[in-house]
Amino acid sequence: MKSDDWASIPFEELVEFHDRHRIPLSKKERADRPGSFPYYGAQGIIDWVDDYIFDGRFLLIAEDGENLNSRKQPVAYMAEGQFWVNNHAHVVKAIEGVADDDFLRAYVEIHPLKGHITGAAQPKLSQASLKRLSVTAPPYPVQTQIGEAIRALDGLIEDNRRRIEILEEMARLLYREWFVHFRFPGHEDVELVDSDLGPIPEGWGHSCLADEIKLERENVKPYEYPDEEFDHYSIPAFDDRGLPTLELGAEIRSNKYLVAGACVMVSKLNPRFPRVWRVDRSDPARRAVASTEFLVLAKPLKWKLVYVYGLVTSTDFASSLAATAGGTSTSHQRVKPADVMNMAVVSPPSDLVLSYSDQVQPMLKLADNLMLQNEVLREARDLLLPRLVSGELDVSELDLGLEALGA
Repeated sequence: MKSDDWASIPFEELVEFHDRHRIPLSKKERADRPGSFPYYGAQGIIDWVDDYIFDGRFLLIAEDGENLNSRKQPVAYMAEGQFWVNNHAHVVKAIEGVADDDFLRAYVEIHPLKGHITGAAQPKLSQASLKRLSVTAPPYPVQTQIGEAIRALDGLIEDNRRRIEILEEMARLLYREWFVHFRFPGHEDVELVDSDLGPIPEGWGHSCLADEIKLERENVKPYEYPDEEFDHYSIPAFDDRGLPTLELGAEIRSNKYLVAGACVMVSKLNPRFPRVWRVDRSDPARRAVASTEFLVLAKPLKWKLVYVYGLVTSTDFASSLAATAGGTSTSHQRVKPADVMNMAVVSPPSDLVLSYSDQVQPMLKLADNLMLQNEVLREARDLLLPRLVSGELDVSELDLGLEALGA
């Protein structure tokens, strides 16, 4: 329970504001010279560049955008390491010994900013308004305890995210080893022969997605079912957590593809940033729909969906997609469905496809379980944060039980 030593303090007395040191790379430079440093905007990473201006751990708070009012995504998040930030996010750091970054992040995430946001059409949280934000905060030691509890939960979520990345990378490496470098079991006894795709193992052929899998295009208008709940597979949902959002039909205002059964979905938009979803709606609690920006691939004839996923997530396939994309700007490049479906690819023997699928399926299943575990952890975090940050829950009496979960 909150004690009497919690006090209302102006935000500017708790943090230091950090200005950008030089102009970021232009869009053309970012397109021509992709790099490995994250480029942050108002709602997280929006690009990758080859240079950085910040190095360390900073709290980023959205400066503008409709999300300031809707809160569909967090308006505050931590950036760590070397990175760029555009002019749509405030960059701050808690004053050491005065405030805790994660306590402040949680406070801004949870508390409404009404009265500090200006502009109806283009909501904006100016630096002057943010400085005046009143933060009801406990003494620094208690803030640190609350911050440590938040970091413990976030750390476990991050550990799971890294494990998911490793499992996905293991699957990609096996695909590359067997079907790109042709170092599959028994390859020593198979000669390479010439083909339209270059040298391939003897007995292999070439095919295309159109000959191997169905492109599903069953349209649905969710807004015609305003009170029905849908699982919505969208580009923002993929970029956010890789899970569909639960939305009422009334909130989905455009036509979508109906998603049923098992499928692999490939984004047509900006293929230089591949977005590929593995989906299984075999036992759905509700109907699911996907953005028409996705190609919904289902019902393979000879291949397994696991193999299809390996193919469309391979670097060679992604490079081929990017090469066929067109558009008026680098931020709105698209591939045509026919170009994707008719792209020539190597076709290995069925027994090798089956062997690969049998080895990779458990990896991807574990990755799916870890993703669901992360959702449980996020739900626990979302329930705890308001009570911790408001002082309703005494952090000194909190037992997260993370040891049992491996934290």
